[in-house]
Amino acid sequence: MAEVIGVLGIVGVVDVCWKWGKKLIETCEAFRYASSQLDEYICRLEARWLRIEDQIQMVRKMEPLLDGRQRAVQQRSLEMVVVKLKAAVSRLESVIDKRWKYPIVKEALAEAISELETWQQIFDPSWFLLLRIADPQVDSLLDVTKPRVDSGREGLSMPLSAARSMRRAINSDRADDTGGSKIYFSWKGLVAESIRQIPFSTASTIQRADNKQSVLLDPITCASRSSVNTMTRDIRNFARSLRYTNSSTFGLLECKGVLREEEGDGTAVAAAAAAVMVAGGGARPVLPAGLGFIFRLPVTHPHVESLRGRLLGGADRAHNSLSERFVLARQIAAAVSYVHLYGYVHKNIRPETILLCHSIPPGSRLGEGGEDTEVVASETVALVGFDVLREAEGKSCRVGDDDWEKNLYRHPQRQGRSLQVDYEMRHDIYSLGVCLLEMGLWENFVDCRAGSGVPLVGPGLGVPDGKMSGPELLKDPERVKDHLLLRLARGLLRRRMGTVYAKIVETCLTCLDRDNLDFGDEKAFQDEDGVAVGVRYIEKVVMRLGEITV
Repeated sequence: MAEVIGVLGIVGVVDVCWKWGKKLIETCEAFRYASSQLDEYICRLEARWLRIEDQIQMVRKMEPLLDGRQRAVQQRSLEMVVVKLKAAVSRLESVIDKRWKYPIVKEALAEAISELETWQQIFDPSWFLLLRIADPQVDSLLDVTKPRVDSGREGLSMPLSAARSMRRAINSDRADDTGGSKIYFSWKGLVAESIRQIPFSTASTIQRADNKQSVLLDPITCASRSSVNTMTRDIRNFARSLRYTNSSTFGLLECKGVLREEEGDGTAVAAAAAAVMVAGGGARPVLPAGLGFIFRLPVTHPHVESLRGRLLGGADRAHNSLSERFVLARQIAAAVSYVHLYGYVHKNIRPETILLCHSIPPGSRLGEGGEDTEVVASETVALVGFDVLREAEGKSCRVGDDDWEKNLYRHPQRQGRSLQVDYEMRHDIYSLGVCLLEMGLWENFVDCRAGSGVPLVGPGLGVPDGKMSGPELLKDPERVKDHLLLRLARGLLRRRMGTVYAKIVETCLTCLDRDNLDFGDEKAFQDEDGVAVGVRYIEKVVMRLGEITV
């Protein structure tokens, strides 16, 4: 790697990537006829390389448009994939003489695929962030670059198609109401009796009336119904932006539209909603603001649970595994990046608004060798629960609440009813830090299982049972922040998850502190197209998470 680092530049590193990628495909040819069972692995590896090839060639074309920090992040990512490609080639070449031994070759191919997939998760956020560059040359480059045919695999759609859709969403005239009415739906298109609350989540599943397919219904949250009118533009724009998203790539579900409660809908819907029991034993209105986003569930991952539900499962549930926790952390961090890339802030990131979409029902077991063994399901992360949506550069309503279980995940500046500062991207980064801390410890900060339905202080915060209620705990937000930092992130978390992970969490939790060298300088992020904070976030959070190995 000495020949690459600091010498070749982006164009040179792209050439090196291309050379080793071609070498990888040529090496795979040696195994193509060794066993029909290996074809699936070879096809997956080739598809992964085709995706990478498209992306690195686009980086090469866009290189003149990048500033110094963007160029450094892209080069660092490209140098990482060179290492991955060279290692994959070396690994496969070492088993060529054993190509008739299926288990050995399968393991080598699987390791190569896994390494490239991990790198892709790190690289994608920085690559798609280039689409926010406010330069018409970006559109020209996307227009003249011929896209490949979609691979057809969930999560392996060719990136240029996704890039064009995202660029259209970013460039769309947000004042244009053309076609706005088409995004709204009424209860007539849904089967109200089929509503099923996702345990410990803000969202529900519900069936469509025409084809009985399940979709996700996510209530739109605001202070009151009267304030909905001020949010209409954001709601409409957000729904349009997410029409062409891909959950396996972006961690955001495809938005089919907005459910709008009309006059007369309330009685029938309330009767159906009364049967929907929320975690803790109480029923609640499905649409407290009269509006809800309708999201498409991934066809290949239709089974959904919340991160809170997973955490409440304790040590017996998946992701108690250290390596799987790192994978989950990377996916969630990337999803937050994509919310900001679309030009929005989430404002409500917590375990109840983080969904895990599975290829099989969570906890399913299949018999292998006469014994029940836990199935490791394929899963992807999706964010829901977007609270009082606002474009990242738009006006903030400064409306809060006194729900301690929500305020725990908010920065002290944004807790309570009377808020003194506008919401910005770094507030989302802080919330992510609290979630990463909770996941790393794998102990709940909020316990929602009590029969009364009142959230209790969870064991993860280290508060003795019954000694302090949630509202009492949050009376001093700065103390809670310091407690999370000093006692947990710098202590117990470091021992459980390692120094690198703990430092990432600390970076998130201190991202608005003036002495934070990575995020503390507010002026450094006041650029025209909103790329600066995204680049810094990818560099200091997403990439660092991706570099952790177990």
